[in-house]
Amino acid sequence: MRTARKQRGASALSMLIGVSALVACVTLLLKLGPHYIDWQTMKAVFDGLPPNVNTMSKDEIRESLRKRFRVNSLRDFDLKNILTIERSKTGTVLIVQYEVREPIVGNVDAVLSFGDRYEYH
Repeated sequence: MRTARKQRGASALSMLIGVSALVACVTLLLKLGPHYIDWQTMKAVFDGLPPNVNTMSKDEIRESLRKRFRVNSLRDFDLKNILTIERSKTGTVLIVQYEVREPIVGNVDAVLSFGDRYEYH
């Protein structure tokens, strides 16, 4: 009889803590997930650039990326702010770097930093 008394189940406090943790995780997923999806889409856009990037001018590269961003619904990005194009004798390097600040609750924000380097020879 004594063991049955100890096995009553979760208390109301432990249930409240469990539900709160689940709500916090779902909230973070819903707020931060779209930024990671945008990043994966952006990586696919850069991976899909034609191999003749070396022969294109900087304006042609930006215009090609602008069109690809539009097709893939990446409208919140200004290429002037996130893209650096470096030319050298060996090839062209595209450097993408940006940060996103997402408010979580009250004055608590999450800052997500994304960046990559694409080399074309």
